[in-house]
Amino acid sequence: MDELTNLLDQLSSSKKLDRDRGLTAFLKWVESLDPVSFTSLTSILESEVDKVKKVTRSTELIDGDFDYPCKWESHYAILAVFKVMVAHPWSTEIFCEMVKDFCIASLTHTEYRVRIAAGECLGGLCMKFGSSIYVDIKDIILSGIRDNLERDMAKDESPNIYLEEAGQIDGNASPRTSTLMMAERMANFDEHTKKIFHDTAGWKNLETFMKCLQSVIDGCGVHFNKQINQELLDLIFTALTHTNRFVRETGYQVCGSLVSCNSQALGSEEKPDKLADSILIFGMQFAKHLASGLADNWSQVRLASSQATRQFLAALDAESMSQYMPLLLPRMCLNRYYVAEGVRIYSQETWRKMAGDDGKLLVQKYIKPTVEFYISQSEADNHAVREAACSCIAELGSKIDKECVRPYVPSLLGTLKVCFEDDSWPVRDAACMASGNFIYCFPEEAKPYLEQLKPLFFENLKDNIPSVRSGAAHSLANVTKVYENELAAELLKLIEDSLKAVENQKANTDKYGGLEKGPATYSVVKQARDNDADLHTNNTMYSCGSLAPKMGRGGSKDKGGCMHSTFRRQAEPWEVAEGCAHLMSELSVIQTLHQPISALLPLLAAAVSHREYTQHVVLLETLCKIMPQISRNIGKRLFKPHLELFFEPIFYSLSCDNALTSSAASQCLNHLSNYLGPNILRGRVEMYNPHLLSQLQANVMVAPM
Repeated sequence: MDELTNLLDQLSSSKKLDRDRGLTAFLKWVESLDPVSFTSLTSILESEVDKVKKVTRSTELIDGDFDYPCKWESHYAILAVFKVMVAHPWSTEIFCEMVKDFCIASLTHTEYRVRIAAGECLGGLCMKFGSSIYVDIKDIILSGIRDNLERDMAKDESPNIYLEEAGQIDGNASPRTSTLMMAERMANFDEHTKKIFHDTAGWKNLETFMKCLQSVIDGCGVHFNKQINQELLDLIFTALTHTNRFVRETGYQVCGSLVSCNSQALGSEEKPDKLADSILIFGMQFAKHLASGLADNWSQVRLASSQATRQFLAALDAESMSQYMPLLLPRMCLNRYYVAEGVRIYSQETWRKMAGDDGKLLVQKYIKPTVEFYISQSEADNHAVREAACSCIAELGSKIDKECVRPYVPSLLGTLKVCFEDDSWPVRDAACMASGNFIYCFPEEAKPYLEQLKPLFFENLKDNIPSVRSGAAHSLANVTKVYENELAAELLKLIEDSLKAVENQKANTDKYGGLEKGPATYSVVKQARDNDADLHTNNTMYSCGSLAPKMGRGGSKDKGGCMHSTFRRQAEPWEVAEGCAHLMSELSVIQTLHQPISALLPLLAAAVSHREYTQHVVLLETLCKIMPQISRNIGKRLFKPHLELFFEPIFYSLSCDNALTSSAASQCLNHLSNYLGPNILRGRVEMYNPHLLSQLQANVMVAPM
């Protein structure tokens, strides 16, 4: 069979794309065989197995540069072929028995892709023969998991352990260059770094044995229910609390497969006695571990637990589900706001499927455990979790029945006050928005906290981050709506003083003033700061922010990671003025403040006329964005007398090199034209400066960015 030889060569390619194409071609080829040819194929494959066994421990020289383990692809090719063959109706029990033995021997292969393929092939056998295959190999799989749960840390400190895991066989071959480098570096790692490595690196064969168990469970389907017992669950639950995140992630995937068996059982036509009882018998154990996974520090583990949780709830009726809701519902709610997009979107979809239109009622029913969980998560080490907790607390104030939330307002506001002082600016921003929302919804209960929160609102209003300043302005407007008498005069005075202070703005005042700058805000300082060698020398290395959340809250000295969000500096006058400009826009919706806001417009025009500093374009961009809103809120009568004051800064912004500022100016002119009327705007521009008419006309003809 020359064609088979060619297919096996393709399946044994070092390139994954070739292997995938070879598998597709093999599937088509097998379908074209007659029974005699299929039987002949099984005999040929048995001889191929013998060849693979003989060369498994041989080595070969690749490119003449370094010794490399024997070709694992040949081993993988046989397993890929076997997976197709055992699913075929013509495969015999004798052939499948040979496949089973070969797969069992492959579960400890040095190449993880071979081990994964062996597990998938065993899953295919279970799909064909049912749980009897699992009964035969159960001890091997479970002992493989049990024996690999722990690692000898003293032994792991030796570089040899990494040589073994990378593919060295019997001490005769060497691993890939990257792993050699890691092995050499491990000798110089401190204990903290070694712990991080073991938290994130592969855990020998444990993960692949878990994957094998998952494949077997999926293959058995509903028939695996009878095999679920406390011994099996104890072993799986041990993996769920493992120090290594990959092991925990795989453990939750196995849990998802286990509870899926019960989902299938509920829809089974056979419905034998106690078919789906395992999920009811062990349901609370499942729920507790799923709840732990939904709050895991690693996003991948959260996602795996979220998937298992959806499958768990799908296997329950409404009555059975209610006993697990106090544990699972608060965590599912919080993950709808989690920073990792995959977790957030999946959790939102799960919530829609589970709650439908009754989401508010469910939260109200379990309001006590929900509030308690939100408060506990606001104290988490992970800044992303604290941010999500603040967003969820804000949601309680705006969406849930007020009488239901009212008893918890003091404790929630106390929590928000703590988060308001967080070192992480996303947390401060979320706490600020939530606090403003809560004060607006519960003015009487929040009044004792006003004096404590007011300085924090003001601090956020002059924060280094533009979105934080904007959020503070929105929150202060909400507070002013309910405490106008107590707050309005103070805010108007703050706006006046801040706009006047822009004249004191220096051209370059930050530490990195001598470095190259562009027309940006925070990004300018951030870019300069990112290149500060002092901040990136002799510090702990983190993996893309995933480990950074393990940093302590507040003023912890252990800070790092590429998502560093604790950098704060003294606010510049233009930043305070920009925050107050947003505040003017937000306060303009309050009818009693229309006249005072109108009186502040000349000061705003004067503030944007100072352009000695690099970031003046940001203040101009904000002006162009808020002008349409202010004009509509205070009305034409109060706005038109000040219109000409803003022509010069708007047209200056329109011709600015900064794309964001220019686009904002273009949209501002379009809004003013629609609000005042194109002819009126044109006439006022012509009266101010006829030379600007060409720019106005060009803006009408060109769509804004």
